Amino acid sequence: MILNYKMKEIPKYERPRERLKKYGAVALSNVELLAILLQTGSKDESVLELSRRILYTLERPSMLLNMSLEELKTIKGIGPSKASTIVAALELYKRLIADLNKKKTVIKDASDVYYLFEDMAMLEQEHFYCLYLDTKLKIIAKKQLFIGGINANIITPRDIYKYSIRLNSPSVLFIHNHPSGDPTPSKSDLITTEKLVEGAKTIGVNVIDHIIIGKKSCYSIMLRKQINF
Repeated sequence: MILNYKMKEIPKYERPRERLKKYGAVALSNVELLAILLQTGSKDESVLELSRRILYTLERPSMLLNMSLEELKTIKGIGPSKASTIVAALELYKRLIADLNKKKTVIKDASDVYYLFEDMAMLEQEHFYCLYLDTKLKIIAKKQLFIGGINANIITPRDIYKYSIRLNSPSVLFIHNHPSGDPTPSKSDLITTEKLVEGAKTIGVNVIDHIIIGKKSCYSIMLRKQINF
C-alpha cells in the first residue's frame, strides 16, 4: 500500500504535491492534504502514514479544527513545528470563512452611498470608485479606479467591467467626488456616465446609479433622470 512507503520511494507522479499540481487540491484525499502541510514523517512512518493516523484517531476529521497547539503536540510524531503549521492553516481557514460570511452592506438608495463615502468630500482631487454588487444589491467589492478629472477618454468600460466578470457581479454603482463641494454633474460627468451605461448593456451588467459626492450632500444622476439608465 502506498501509505507505507517513504515519500522518496513513491513514484513522483503519485506524490501528493505532484498530484495537486496535476489535478488540483480538490482531487486529493484528506490524508494527502494533511501530508502536504506536515511535509515530513518520522523515522518510524512516512508522512502519509502519519497523516492517516492523525485523521483516523479522530471521530471526525472536522474535530481537527478545534484542537489546540498543546493537544496536537500530544500526538506521536507531531512536534512544535508540525503542530504550529496545522494550527496556523486552520486559523487561516476559519478567518477566510468568517470573512465570506460577514454581513454585506446593502445599497438601497443614494443616502446609503453618501454614508459610506462622505469622507470623499474632503479630498482635493477627484476620485472615481465603483461598487460591485450582487443580485440583492449587496456590496461584493469596492474599487478605486481613477484619481483626477473624470473624463470619458480616460475611464473606459473595459477598465471597469473586467472586474464585474471576475467578481461575477451583475450590477455596479459609480461614485466620484467634486472637490469644489458642489455635487452638480458637469457635462463631462454626464458624457462619461452615458458611455459607461452603454458599455454595461453590451455585457449584461446593470448600472444602478452614478453618485457624485459634495460637501454635505450628494447628487444622483439616476434620480434626476439626466440620462437613460
